[in-house]
Amino acid sequence: MRESNFIDKNNKRWEEIENDLKTDPDEISSDFIDLMNDLSYAQTHYPHSKINEYVNSLSSRVYKKIFLQQKQDKNPFYHFWIKDFPAAIGHNRKVLWIATAIFFTFCILGYICSFIDTDFIEGILGKDYVRMTEENIKNGEPFGVYDSKSPLEMFLSIFSNNLRVGLILFISGICLGIGSFYFTFSNGVMVGAFLSLFIQNNLGTDAIFVIMLHGTFELMGLILECMAGFILGLSFLFPGTLTRKQAFRKGLSESAKIYIGTIPFTTIAALIESYVTYLGKQGFQNNNILIMLFLSLIFIGSWLVVIWYFFIYSKKLTENYTYEKYLEDIVHK
Repeated sequence: MRESNFIDKNNKRWEEIENDLKTDPDEISSDFIDLMNDLSYAQTHYPHSKINEYVNSLSSRVYKKIFLQQKQDKNPFYHFWIKDFPAAIGHNRKVLWIATAIFFTFCILGYICSFIDTDFIEGILGKDYVRMTEENIKNGEPFGVYDSKSPLEMFLSIFSNNLRVGLILFISGICLGIGSFYFTFSNGVMVGAFLSLFIQNNLGTDAIFVIMLHGTFELMGLILECMAGFILGLSFLFPGTLTRKQAFRKGLSESAKIYIGTIPFTTIAALIESYVTYLGKQGFQNNNILIMLFLSLIFIGSWLVVIWYFFIYSKKLTENYTYEKYLEDIVHK
């Protein structure tokens, strides 16, 4: 075979390997074997051609990928965060979007009700909390609540509360998702009422910025816990092509992974709320430039992590990790 024909015959396959799109171990191993055959053929028939260097480079890259994958598979911690957790989200992204839409719908509902009924905010947040916040606003520290306790005391209180709320959201999904829906409703309305308290005092922009320093991870965790509850409850109700036993096993596995995956994010949220958010107690615009820059980096960084990991990476992962292979991994093993 002429060298040009050899290149034309294999060029498309080489380009696919070069683009590094495959994640299935069997497919990667097959590519490596094919490349070794190509290299052997090229070295025999075109010993002085540059094609040998190109194919050898490709085969070396694939070999490194196989070695790295074997090393990663031995690390369950790495495997969970790179594959298991985002795959559970990515293959259920419709549920993720539904949970997100439900939560923000209830936030808007809480916000609207706060303007319709003047006593609504006090009914949701409590009179003492509202009065304390109004007093803080008068004193020029609208977000002084985040500086009312020692950081460690605040962290332990917030973390334990977030853990409790998340567990309730997750476990209550066993009742066909109704429990998760209810607790998402109550939390969403509370967030909407909380924000409206500051918006009514012309502090809306400051409130969104300061609260979302920790709220980005905290609220994303809440949405994922709601999602986990829905998956747990609806898996038995809508088994699809699986038996009910298989569907429930799948739902239990997925929802547990998602709930466990939220814990580090709610922990980070509690740390930020306890040790960082208080820096914005006077509002964003009333801080010096260095603090504003520091808080801005946390705010933007948190949003980038949430958008990339939960919405972009999880979706991209499922493009290579097929649903059939995913089902085989979690149902039939």
